[in-house]
Amino acid sequence: MKPQSSLLLHLLILLAVSACGTVTPRRSPTPSPAASSQTSRLPDPSVVKELLVQLVDMDRQAPGIVAGMIAGDPQERWVVGYGRLSASDERVPDGDTVFEIGSVTKVFTGTLLAEAAVNGEVQLDDPISKYLPKRVAAPEYEGRAITLLDLATHTSGLPRDPIGASSTIGQMYAYLSGYRLTRAPGSTFEYSNYGFGLLGNLLARRAGQADYEALLVDRITGPLGMDSTRIELTPDMSSRLAPPHLASSIGSVSENAPALAGAGMIRSTANDMLTFLAANMGLTETDLQRAVQLANTPQRPADGPGYIGLGWGVPETGQGMHTHSGQTHGYHSFLAWDSERRIGVVVLANAPIDISYIGVFLMSESAKLVETILQVDPQLLAEYAGRYQSPDGVVVTIRVDGTRIFMQAPNRPEHEFYARSETEFSPLAFEAEITFSRNDSGEVDRLVLVENGETFEAKKVP
Repeated sequence: MKPQSSLLLHLLILLAVSACGTVTPRRSPTPSPAASSQTSRLPDPSVVKELLVQLVDMDRQAPGIVAGMIAGDPQERWVVGYGRLSASDERVPDGDTVFEIGSVTKVFTGTLLAEAAVNGEVQLDDPISKYLPKRVAAPEYEGRAITLLDLATHTSGLPRDPIGASSTIGQMYAYLSGYRLTRAPGSTFEYSNYGFGLLGNLLARRAGQADYEALLVDRITGPLGMDSTRIELTPDMSSRLAPPHLASSIGSVSENAPALAGAGMIRSTANDMLTFLAANMGLTETDLQRAVQLANTPQRPADGPGYIGLGWGVPETGQGMHTHSGQTHGYHSFLAWDSERRIGVVVLANAPIDISYIGVFLMSESAKLVETILQVDPQLLAEYAGRYQSPDGVVVTIRVDGTRIFMQAPNRPEHEFYARSETEFSPLAFEAEITFSRNDSGEVDRLVLVENGETFEAKKVP
């Protein structure tokens, strides 16, 4: 992930919103009057829409991008789409637009392993040789065999993307038989698409399924009603596919390596991914409950400060943000959820650009809402409405709509502010604070806006 500076985020979000994007909320994402630290809240979808405008219209990083969030219960969600499907297709991507999700596939494969384990079909510490065809040899290192858990935690010692080893399952097995491990399985984290592709094939073989996709549909996407999550596109999915593009906007061809199905071959939509997040977050009752709990349990140290569960990147304690991103030649995806706040996010783009920071930003803004938004009496808010003029003539407008308060500055989009106290308000989209003051008669007579280290004072005018 390429982290973005706070200044860049600030600049991105201050850009005006173009009219051709779409917002499709499942329930109003607007914060309700009764706020508390126990209530999950989602930032307004316009916050992410402004980011998408910058990436699509200004930076031309992707033809289209979709983002979605979920919190509280499976119906408290929204999806934002912006841009177009391709240079020749002006349809705006939305929650039903199909994208490749790349390595986010790995959390599905990890969940399939967890499901097999909780049902007693396999043990996590089973050696992979137990599930390979008899003709295929599994490498060992000083008597230590590769286990299913090793594959699911990127600690098998198998390489990331060996050339010519994954186009077919036969090639995958032939490579495995001839490979010599250089260290003990389980000892070191090394990301391996090959290892996860192998895991997906072994799980399908153990379950007696024709292939990985059949297992996926049978045990996850079918039961959850995720009808737009497949490897092979149905005719209906094909009609909704956002074609792959390179960052230069030149069309590219999607990868198709059947042996790597369990590593990165799933296609899906934002709506389906929110359904999957709802199951992981415990917002829906499913037969996968024990499996998703196991898949999200920390297993081994990852490359960096975190741990890895069965596919998911997780905090060492298991409490906090669980993540995975994915990238193919023409797409990028990001999936995350917070196990403490029960907030989830998905971001999908049909270009291989890093969109992870958008998801991380939205998760942090949700946390800010949960922890700091207060309820203010609507009658008190109404007293703040009006126009405020600075000594040099600049006028800002404060608009109040029931329990909501907005500010509009010249040549800037209107932003909603949220109460930090009865007199202090801040936006979600950038670092700023408005403070209202009263005169000796108790009437609201001025405001002070502090933003980016600068102070703007303005008196209320008729």
